[in-house]
Amino acid sequence: MAEHEQPGRRSQLDQRDTDVQEIWDREIASPGGPLAGTVLEVLEHADGWLGHVQLVTRRPASDIDKAAAAIEDAFDLLVGSVVVDSGGSGAEIWAYQRPSAARHHRLRPMSVRMRGQMDDDGLFDGDRATLEDWAAKYARVWTAMREGGTVDMERFLRRLARLEAGLTDAAHYAKHEVLVDIVEKAGLPYESLSEDVASRIGMKRR
Repeated sequence: MAEHEQPGRRSQLDQRDTDVQEIWDREIASPGGPLAGTVLEVLEHADGWLGHVQLVTRRPASDIDKAAAAIEDAFDLLVGSVVVDSGGSGAEIWAYQRPSAARHHRLRPMSVRMRGQMDDDGLFDGDRATLEDWAAKYARVWTAMREGGTVDMERFLRRLARLEAGLTDAAHYAKHEVLVDIVEKAGLPYESLSEDVASRIGMKRR
């Protein structure tokens, strides 16, 4: 136990972990539930709870996005209080007490984390795949906007902020030409990024 952590606080968190787990198993992961057979690992608490979801074999992670409303109902949360990140190595769920906190989470940049071994290009394990995924997802909404299509502005801003946060962090340790290549291969030109970020990684106007 950390020195600053009071015994009463620790027991309260343990109980909340148990409560979240029981509700999940009964309402969500049961045979008739929206995510039958899934396993939830509660990771931490803040203004609600955060958990990692393990799906049954061959079930797409996108199913968790579809179950967001059912999760809100099962945990008696307000509509829009659940955030699902189904990318990366597994799906994570953030359940908030207030929809405004969930909206802030969706809009705030989520950066690449330095982890594992560094390759010859200066990228850590998982960085390249993560940045390529973020660039491709942002490219879709950027292209749609350029072509005059209907675009969800919250999604547009979230994907732009996430990609730029990842590029900004990676620019401190990775080769800039590698970052430029990731962005340009996704079909994103200089003007698709904020000028300071594009300049930071060494992009050139075409």
